[in-house]
Amino acid sequence: MVNLLRPISVSDSNLGTVTALWRQQSPYDRRALNTGIVHFGPGRFFRGHLAYIIHNYLAQKEPQEQKWGICGVSLKSQHTISKLKPQRFLYTLTKHSSYTKNREEAEVIGSIREIVNGTEKCDYVLEKMTSPSVHLVTLTITQGGYHLDKSFNLDTANEDVAHDLQNPSTPTTAIGFIVEALRRRRERGMAPFTTLSCDNLPRNGEILRRAVLAYAELIDPQLAAYIRDNATFPNSVVDRIVPQQQEADYNYPSRLLQVRDRGPIITEPFWQFVVEDNFTSDRPSWEDTGVIMTSDITPFLYMKSRFLNAVHSFIACLAVRAGIEYMHEAIRLPEFHLFTRLLMSDIAAATPVPYQMCEQYINQVLLRLANEALPDSIERISAETARKVGKYIFPILHDAYSRQVSMKRLILPVAAWLLAVREGASESGAPYNAKDTQPVITAIREGAILSGILGLENCEHTNILDNECHQALQDIQTYGLLTTLQNYSNGEVLNEAASA
Repeated sequence: MVNLLRPISVSDSNLGTVTALWRQQSPYDRRALNTGIVHFGPGRFFRGHLAYIIHNYLAQKEPQEQKWGICGVSLKSQHTISKLKPQRFLYTLTKHSSYTKNREEAEVIGSIREIVNGTEKCDYVLEKMTSPSVHLVTLTITQGGYHLDKSFNLDTANEDVAHDLQNPSTPTTAIGFIVEALRRRRERGMAPFTTLSCDNLPRNGEILRRAVLAYAELIDPQLAAYIRDNATFPNSVVDRIVPQQQEADYNYPSRLLQVRDRGPIITEPFWQFVVEDNFTSDRPSWEDTGVIMTSDITPFLYMKSRFLNAVHSFIACLAVRAGIEYMHEAIRLPEFHLFTRLLMSDIAAATPVPYQMCEQYINQVLLRLANEALPDSIERISAETARKVGKYIFPILHDAYSRQVSMKRLILPVAAWLLAVREGASESGAPYNAKDTQPVITAIREGAILSGILGLENCEHTNILDNECHQALQDIQTYGLLTTLQNYSNGEVLNEAASA
């Protein structure tokens, strides 16, 4: 377990502080920085993504644009406050990769003015959200922080939501804070802020808006109508790998910047932030720093879901059968790399997005998957594979059928995973303990067909899917996984005509 308040060792005695380094090299004056953003959930992903983007924005802008400082609000764990408060909420961020010219680049991030405990300082947070300078309320609270049911609607039976409904002026949830702050702004004749979800949820703005309106309706239908007519909740797509904290993270700021840092962030060079341009008032001109502002995020949702999330699962399915431990080890095998590249071409053919957009994204993903500097375990990625097949892979299969794209390469990884689960072992005989629900594991070991495992209704589409899966299983058992990958890549057993 990482010591989050790591003590200074004797070897650290000659190191400087993050605050001293900022004073020497600061790209903007934090003392003149106004709070324009209140952010719920100031965890590692936020500090590696949105806070980093805002920092770069502030570093490029003139003094009159220094109005987008961040007030972070923590409603659960207070570890981040404990770590960062002694260094004035400054922290280091190191971009670490094996595929860029500069393998390591470190800097101090200064966009967070403060982080407060929302539970203890409820009214302080609400007044901050009601400040005329605040135009944005943003969130990275994970799916659990929205308190949703299985249909992605607000779970009003949740204990925290029920508390807030009974005590709306002293909320404990992010939804409760948003509604109460919007009520205060309406009461004071102020324009509502824009509420922007930065969580990894499909159409996160629509989900957030629905939850906010459902909550507000139970408190005051007129308030709900006001929010419906005046407030905006843009959708966004966020992407950056920010691994869990490791003890070795502390070495980067000391080695690269000669400073001690209680809360270092290590991440990859790549980041993406796509935002629906639907704001109630002022916003940062984010497009100047690489943020994609758009009227329609649909193509970007498709690309992330299919070329990142689904491909992660595709490769993990193959890797558990091959007995490979890390993602970068898998993608660097020639058989895996060629097959994955062709697989992604099949996905592109089945996806309603211009091929040129897909091609650019594919090349980025292949580089990121091969980044050995941030190893990602197959054990982690392969957890809950059945759910991920239903969420990410089945929609691709459905569109492949509709667009007459061969399902053969798309089915092969799933077949490899089924075989590993059925045998409880990789191809070499090493044990494989699937991290899936027991009913799914039991069904696979009893020989259930793929459509049955996924709970799909029987039709021509599912018959083709099951037939292709059966053939892939036979091919893997007959030729072995790597030879089968070669065969499916070279077309020796692959009929390029549509399965339909």
